[in-house]
Amino acid sequence: MYQDIHYQQEDGIAVITINRPKVLNAIRRQTYYDIIDALHKSNADDAVNVIVMTGAEGRFSAGNDLSDLLPGADLQALNQCVIDIFDALAGLDKPLILAQEGVAIGIACNMLLHADIAYAGNSIRYSLPFAKIGVTSEGACSVLLSEAIGPKHANELLYTGRFFTAAEAEKWGLINAAVEDGKALETAMNTARELVKNSQGSIRAIKKLAKAEGHHERVNRAVKAELALFTDLLRTPETQARITHVLKGGK
Repeated sequence: MYQDIHYQQEDGIAVITINRPKVLNAIRRQTYYDIIDALHKSNADDAVNVIVMTGAEGRFSAGNDLSDLLPGADLQALNQCVIDIFDALAGLDKPLILAQEGVAIGIACNMLLHADIAYAGNSIRYSLPFAKIGVTSEGACSVLLSEAIGPKHANELLYTGRFFTAAEAEKWGLINAAVEDGKALETAMNTARELVKNSQGSIRAIKKLAKAEGHHERVNRAVKAELALFTDLLRTPETQARITHVLKGGK
């Protein structure tokens, strides 16, 4: 059914696995389509109580497939994918647990801001490299990250694009725990099984109350504002040169 993900549902738990291991599970348009559909499917399925998202072969995701940002690519379609995936994440009624290993870059890192619970392998490398390639943040990161970890930490991560560790992510509350490498999914599944035992009406009510009034609409507004600036910057020669440099193996 899906090209770029595996979807498995059993015992009240839906597991979405990003499955493009040859490119570090980079997210292209088809990957967006698959994830968006799986999120809507699991949220609407009465047999699903908890959603777990992970990546294949010890990598969560290297973020957006940069080839989708080159001249000639359908940027309007890509922008709509970004709008739709964060609309789906913001609209989830059920708990979302992330299990991350290896790398979580760009949008893959931003997903932490939309998850209820998250675990990561000790050696994971996180990065928000938007300034390195000459674009803006996405996924409502421009407003949610500073609220989550404080404006000074957020500014440093966004301005420098540096890699940061699972230990830092745990310290800032972006993940629940850094775990032994290779154990993130096992830990996430153990938590998911505990959640399945509890009152689902209660969990969904708690999740709803935890979100600020108008959260869904606020996320959508922020995503669209980010994309407007993202698109303007993407069209500049400097940004195209930076993206081409990265695709050729530069840092």
